[in-house]
Amino acid sequence: MDAYERSKLGDAVIEENFKKGDFIIRQGAAGDKFFMISDGNAIATKTQPDGSQKQVMEYKKGNYFGERALLVNEVRAASIIAQSDVSCLSLERETFKRLLGPLDDILKRNMEAYKNF
Repeated sequence: MDAYERSKLGDAVIEENFKKGDFIIRQGAAGDKFFMISDGNAIATKTQPDGSQKQVMEYKKGNYFGERALLVNEVRAASIIAQSDVSCLSLERETFKRLLGPLDDILKRNMEAYKNF
């Protein structure tokens, strides 16, 4: 990203805070935001066929999530739960598409990791 693109991104992000145990995303919900963790830790869980929960990912400062639902226009594939107090920067769907559209290929490549869960 060049300086102008970084500036536009900085103007568009919204800071959101979550307490330990809060759901940041719920599996099956409509995907309308992209999140980047600026502080704290979270996990991703998926509901298994027997109804149990399986942890499939861990997130820490600098990690991001929520792009899959925005890129492929599907509901959330997993729940994201704060494991500590978490501070995130978020982008709404339209802003994500407008500002990060050129990064689609990179984000889609990273989505391949999700197929293993």
